[in-house]
Amino acid sequence: MSQWSVVMLVVSAIAALIGLSWLLHEAQQQSKQHPLQGCSPQQAYGETLWRMIFVYWLVYCGATGLQIAVPLEGTDLGQMCKITALLAFLLTFSSLLCLPMHYWQSRQRQQQPN
Repeated sequence: MSQWSVVMLVVSAIAALIGLSWLLHEAQQQSKQHPLQGCSPQQAYGETLWRMIFVYWLVYCGATGLQIAVPLEGTDLGQMCKITALLAFLLTFSSLLCLPMHYWQSRQRQQQPN
């Protein structure tokens, strides 16, 4: 792997950590300010999708970083890291695809008369 792709992997892992910690901090602040107020199912689903995206990307960065940092080529652990990275990448991609569909569906539900 080239040097710039390793730097991008590290930067994206840091960004995912910041995003995940921000989401968790916001959820904690909301529960402190309004302890009895629950959020709508659409809002909870959207927040869960964002958390899944960040966590899956962190798993991908960790598995790929382990492959780069430790020479695991030809070992069982190396194969497991490759499979884990592939699955985490695919799960991240599918979660990213679900996010705009979720927002579109929630807008459609809000526009429907009860």
